[in-house]
Amino acid sequence: MWLVQPNRITLDIETIAGDPCEAEAALRRSFSPDPRWKPATIGERYLQALELKKERLALLDTAPIISVALRTEADCRLLHWLPLDDAQVVGIPVERAADERAMLIRLRQYLVAASPETILVGHNLRHFDLPRLRRQMLRYGLQLPPCLAWPDQPTYDTMQMWRYFSLEDRQFTSLDECLELAGLHSHKTTVSGADVPVLYQTGDYRTIAAYAIADVLAQDALYLWMTGQVSDRAGPECTGGHAVVEEAAGREAAAGPNGTIQPVGEAASGDEKEMSLL
Repeated sequence: MWLVQPNRITLDIETIAGDPCEAEAALRRSFSPDPRWKPATIGERYLQALELKKERLALLDTAPIISVALRTEADCRLLHWLPLDDAQVVGIPVERAADERAMLIRLRQYLVAASPETILVGHNLRHFDLPRLRRQMLRYGLQLPPCLAWPDQPTYDTMQMWRYFSLEDRQFTSLDECLELAGLHSHKTTVSGADVPVLYQTGDYRTIAAYAIADVLAQDALYLWMTGQVSDRAGPECTGGHAVVEEAAGREAAAGPNGTIQPVGEAASGDEKEMSLL
C-alpha cells in the first residue's frame, strides 16, 4: 500500500469474455428499435445486434476483470488473478490474488490512499474502467473506496480530452492513434485489448501482464504530455516518460512463449472498435 497520497493514479483494466448467456439479457435491456421499422426488420436487426454482443463478450457488464494496472508519480504495479506467479514482469512488481474479488480488495487497499484532489487518469476511463470497477465491487458486496464513490473525484480521460488536440469531431479515438499523433511510442501495433481474451484462452498470461503494464505506462505518458508536465524533447521522436520499461513491456507483449511474434487472432473488425480503444 502507498504511504504517501498520490497526486494522480493512472489505471487500466483488462477483461476477458463474459458468459454468453448474459449477452441476450444485456441486449434486451438496451435494444431500442426504430418505431418506423417493420417487424421483419426489427427481428433482423435484433439478431444482428445479438451476434455483435456475442463477439464482444469482454465488454459485457458482467465480464471478469483479470487485471488492474496502476501508475502513480512514485510507483507502478500490476494486480491480477491470472495463473502467473512471477513477482515482476519487465521489472514492474506484479501481485497475484486468489480470485477477482480478492484482487478488487487489494486494489481498494491502494485506492484508499487517494485524496479528494487525487486525479484518476486513463483512456476511456469514464466510460469503461471506472464503471466496470464500480460494478464489480458492488457485485461482490465490497465497499467502494472514496475515490470511486465520490461523484466529484477529479478525472482526466485522455480519450475525451483528445478533442482539444484535434479539429476532427470524433467521439472515439483509440489510444494507439493518440500515441501516434502525439509522437509517442505505441505498443499496440501487435497486441491490443481485443486480443486479451484470446491470449487468456491460449494461456499466454505473461503476455497479458506485459501488455497491461505497457498500456498503463503509455496512458500515463500521454497524460503527462497532454497536460504540459514534461519538458521539450531533443528531437522529433519520443517514446514517452517511461520509454525503457514501456518499450520492453511492448516487446514482451508482442513476443510468443519462445520469444517470437505470433498471431493472436484476426485483425479487429468494425464491430470490435470499442475493444481497440482500450
